[in-house]
Amino acid sequence: MEEKIRETFTESIQTNIASAEALITEIESSTFAISQALISGHKILACGTHSTQHLAEHFASTLLNHFETERPSLPAIALKKHLPAMPNYGEDVDTGLANQVKALGNRGDILLVISGDGQEKELIKAVETALTNDMLIIALSAGDGGELAGLLGPEDVEVRVPAKRYARILESQLLILHCISELIDETLFPGQEVV
Repeated sequence: MEEKIRETFTESIQTNIASAEALITEIESSTFAISQALISGHKILACGTHSTQHLAEHFASTLLNHFETERPSLPAIALKKHLPAMPNYGEDVDTGLANQVKALGNRGDILLVISGDGQEKELIKAVETALTNDMLIIALSAGDGGELAGLLGPEDVEVRVPAKRYARILESQLLILHCISELIDETLFPGQEVV
């Protein structure tokens, strides 16, 4: 059992080192895009499915509340895959991510999509809707990026973790989100002390 514990930690460390080496430019680009959107008065919509939804909620919380420095709240929303059911009175009501992007996303806002493999239909629909709303997309993904990668334009940013195991992908994505959160704080609120 001790050997398995060491293997797990070693694999996670190696994945994070590989991500740091491969994704510096993408992490910088993501930070710059988010910072510029916030400076320009736009908001960040974040979404995922299953475990990545929790990452989206965590990231939105670091912007809305604070990460490690005391600062003003930044406009961020974590979209929910499932909203409480409302009576539809005979009509088909879509409460999925795409509908929320359609209602809340505006030109200049950013949709941060967190995906395990780029194939989640709900996320693909959300990205398609964001593109029609003229929003910038930042996609955290892995593997070959799946169908999601094919939707991204030259202005969008893909941060693709070089890993295959889902647990290692999630761990690396959390670290990337923490890195972006810290860089946003340093960019927008330089000189603030860590609390």
